[in-house]
Amino acid sequence: MSKFTKKYPHLTWWVENQGYIEIGEDDYSSSLLRLLDPGGVCWEDEDSETIDAALDAAENFLKEELPSRFGVTLEK
Repeated sequence: MSKFTKKYPHLTWWVENQGYIEIGEDDYSSSLLRLLDPGGVCWEDEDSETIDAALDAAENFLKEELPSRFGVTLEK
């Protein structure tokens, strides 16, 4: 198991099963990190000032959302 997978199991599940992650500002968003799937943006970080904080916020969001939205509960 990689260090990333160990620290961010929900983000890993997201990328392997549902969508992808965008990091950095672009022409459409000033957020540091966005979670996207084929339907578009599912979540974006509006508050974090560092990539580490944005990754932590995304992990926490998915930890709360995956069980209700996808029926996925990951052991940590």
